Amino acid sequence: MMKIPDFMNRDDYLQNPIMRRFLKNHDLDFVENRADYITAIEAYAGKSNETKRETRDWLLKVVKEGSKDICYRKIRNISEWHKDPVLVEAKIKEKYPNCPMKNILTYRNTGECTMIEYKICTDDNDEVVKIEFTFSKLFLYGEAGTIGDTTIFPVFIEIYLDKGFIVSRGKAKSTLYRYDENNQMLLGECKVDTMDYAVSIIDKLVDMFEFETDTNTKRVKNENSQMLYRLYEKFTFTPTDVVEKVNAKVDIANSFVNKIFEDLHLDPRNKEKALLDAKILLEKFISINGNNEDEFKKDRLAYLIKVSADDEVELTKIDTTSDKRIPLQCTEAFFDSKKSVIKSRKCKRLNLIFKRTDETYFTKANPLVVQLGTHKNYGYVKTMQYAEEADIQNVLQTIFDNY
Repeated sequence: MMKIPDFMNRDDYLQNPIMRRFLKNHDLDFVENRADYITAIEAYAGKSNETKRETRDWLLKVVKEGSKDICYRKIRNISEWHKDPVLVEAKIKEKYPNCPMKNILTYRNTGECTMIEYKICTDDNDEVVKIEFTFSKLFLYGEAGTIGDTTIFPVFIEIYLDKGFIVSRGKAKSTLYRYDENNQMLLGECKVDTMDYAVSIIDKLVDMFEFETDTNTKRVKNENSQMLYRLYEKFTFTPTDVVEKVNAKVDIANSFVNKIFEDLHLDPRNKEKALLDAKILLEKFISINGNNEDEFKKDRLAYLIKVSADDEVELTKIDTTSDKRIPLQCTEAFFDSKKSVIKSRKCKRLNLIFKRTDETYFTKANPLVVQLGTHKNYGYVKTMQYAEEADIQNVLQTIFDNY
């Protein structure tokens, strides 16, 4: 009988909505609790070789999904040889001659970070468009100062040659420690930053393929912050209905500003800023007038619930959040910071709610919250709730298209 690996159950790779869908898709009876979900799935896998293979393929898909920390670097110096599957495979075998080509369900892990599997994806012209890798090793987990338990921590790397990015995925874990079979005491100095660990693997592959990446912290932060601002613009466009109402009254607002400047003999150099403030004021009170959340959710793949930015001119930090995961755009806080964000044209961090590709078994109380930002000298994405493969690809393509 097939047994689901302990780490997939214990570390919450298998979440209830996705297991419920598995039961539904295979006409299995719904069950009461998590343990029964696992038992039902294992029993289904045990029916035949075909159901075992089907369940295995499903588990291999699920282990790459879920609540993930995703790290990325922009890659350059992509050459013609990178598109040749024969040359790419030769390079991989030269560097990793002992790759066992076993999946994460069957590989017997050690304390060494090991490439256990890779896949070269080609297009209709037999040119490489993507290369996928699985790296895995043992770690200890638990609370500092106690004896740790052993777990498996896989990292999945994808090189998108057609997009010019290298991306890692790993489970969001904050209690991992370096594995030592002779000493399982969890010491603070042995704690692992899982995102840094994943990026160390990214950097090994960058070196192997002789790509170029920018690792200068200031430049990476600047480039990524500009991309995040483009996402801010993309997902906070003003609805047509609001635009029409603003345009209908903007002449009145402009006349008011002109009259004030004229009567009070104000410095005309400030008038342009005052006109912008007046327009934002109009948009603000039209946008927050009544229960119109849906206006700021429709016609877009995602909507903003939090933004962090720096106003370098005013030397102030902006950290604006909406309540109860409603669109930030229909709150006063959004408009209070909008001018400064537009002026800087940079965002440090965004929290967005993305539309799921398939919302079946995912309740409205469990929306797909995604945080995007920069950590040290690389970009990152955190999927706060379970994200399916199609959802992860939507987020990644949004980054690729706006970088």
